[in-house]
Amino acid sequence: MVSTELVLKMMDMIPDSGISVHQLTCKTCLDHRTVRKYLDLITAIQERQKIYKAQVGLRILVKREK
Repeated sequence: MVSTELVLKMMDMIPDSGISVHQLTCKTCLDHRTVRKYLDLITAIQERQKIYKAQVGLRILVKREK
């Protein structure tokens, strides 16, 4: 199961200048397999269409960007 907090923490630790997976593993104190899995998930999500969430009345609707 993916931890939202860990993914967000990992994303915040990636500088604009770049970082190696090994360095990111050391900074996050996560297993290297976990770091790679989360990076694969993040990059796969970024390649997809953007998803929007909106509340309409009591319902929450999600839709894809056109």
